[in-house]
Amino acid sequence: MGLSIYFFLFNLFLLDHGYTEKTLGLLTSAMAVGNLAGAIPAGKLAQRFGLRVVLLFCFLLAIAVFSGRAILLAFPLQLLFAFLAGIALSAWAVCLSPAVAQLTDERQRPFAFSLILSLGIGVGALGGLLGSRLPGWFASHHILVGSLQPEQLVLLLSCCIVGFGLWPAAKLKFGRASLPARVRPFLSPFLLRFLPAIAVWSLVTGSFSPFANVYFAHHMHMSLPQIGNAFSISQVSQVVAVLVAPVIFRRWGLISGIVFTQVAASLLLIVLSAIGHPLAATAAYVGFTAFQWMNEPGLYSLLMNMVPPEERGGASAANSLTMAASQTIAAACAGAAFARYGYPSALRGIALIAIFAAALFWSMRAHSKHEPTLELDDIPSDT
Repeated sequence: MGLSIYFFLFNLFLLDHGYTEKTLGLLTSAMAVGNLAGAIPAGKLAQRFGLRVVLLFCFLLAIAVFSGRAILLAFPLQLLFAFLAGIALSAWAVCLSPAVAQLTDERQRPFAFSLILSLGIGVGALGGLLGSRLPGWFASHHILVGSLQPEQLVLLLSCCIVGFGLWPAAKLKFGRASLPARVRPFLSPFLLRFLPAIAVWSLVTGSFSPFANVYFAHHMHMSLPQIGNAFSISQVSQVVAVLVAPVIFRRWGLISGIVFTQVAASLLLIVLSAIGHPLAATAAYVGFTAFQWMNEPGLYSLLMNMVPPEERGGASAANSLTMAASQTIAAACAGAAFARYGYPSALRGIALIAIFAAALFWSMRAHSKHEPTLELDDIPSDT
């Protein structure tokens, strides 16, 4: 809830203080670099101290960093805070998959990931509504704290909401076996095919999604409440999509279902590039985000199913590293492209990348069954 409010409002808040798509892209890239830098340390810390300790550290660091971002607006400080925010969030990304995998079997796993994702998205729908309306409510009721603006008050309030997550997180208990004693994930033949595909798909997810609220504000000239409505509707559709996803994956298979969602998302990006009416743009965006999130349970399940339990932590870290590296490039390039070429041309380019990602996943179908696992003990020491 807290971060949903925060991420909805933060870019729009910075736009009002002189930031542009280009500088916002650099900040998003800095966060992705932090995610990249934090992935392996987060895995090692989870291995040494357990998943619960790392998640508590993630909460505490996130509260401090996101509070600082709301108050100190100088660009160099924002770059530093964005990097630290990426480190904080990388702990969640690294720990989520092994934690869910530890508590489920192969048949339950797609639904478990769907449940986790849909819960987060559903709460996010309420977060979008609150983030779009609370600043106006504070302003109309003259609720001020010192020199802080209404948007800053909402951003700090969202950090307080994040703090409430410390209580249930402190009660979580996980076994130490959820992460491997040695992390050598790149020796898996499956990962050598999966990681390039996820790298290309991450170029798509890291290009448009961070700028969606800016797209509605600058390109579609929508008001803050209208943008909040669009985001909330899209998140409701994402909940439905994520809950329906296991049915699609059971009927078509994981890889075929993933490819279907990626192709559908690419087509809707093309639609977004061609329309100019706010209502039509909202409808297309709702569809795009639904298909984008629909394939998440499939991606996580495919990764966890195709590696042995003792290597899942390493595979999750490798997946997070790959996604972060791609999104670092994507955010910076997308921000510059939106500023220089406009949204229509840039969105068409992102759609072509999505088609390429779908092709890479489709090429994995021949290797998806009976994938041989490369045992670490069978590898010569000089490999």
